[in-house]
Amino acid sequence: MDPAIQEYYDQITTAVERILAAAEGLDAEGLNWKPIPDETRSLCILNVHIVGNIRQGILSVLCGQPDNRDRDAEFAATCDSFEELQASWNQLKSDLHAGMSGLTTDDLQKDYVHPRRGPMNGWTVLLNTAVHANEHVGHAELTRQLWEVRGRD
Repeated sequence: MDPAIQEYYDQITTAVERILAAAEGLDAEGLNWKPIPDETRSLCILNVHIVGNIRQGILSVLCGQPDNRDRDAEFAATCDSFEELQASWNQLKSDLHAGMSGLTTDDLQKDYVHPRRGPMNGWTVLLNTAVHANEHVGHAELTRQLWEVRGRD
């Protein structure tokens, strides 16, 4: 993989692994808990959403794979176990590595049309994906901290 592309891969995968780590060890109640119902997202939703976002932005937009994303369903997701989140991430991480390994810097100079963000070059798609994933790291880690202290006076 080109070193510049590898850096984006590393940034994105590190962010997702931190989001996933925030959910580790929780049962269904903890995975689906929202600090403020109707205003915040559960750890399940954050994990499902970031997987959908990465799959769409990188694998569909940049790598030309079919786009089957249902963003609304991501925000209604519920999880029964951490293992299902881990399995989903393991599959995406493998697909992501394969897809990004096939990209060249010439590919990233090209213009693409993101279904929600409109026209942008490939570098911008990678940047937006990495930034978005890292924004959700903070949400996930804070949600886990709030889960841990809920009910304390």
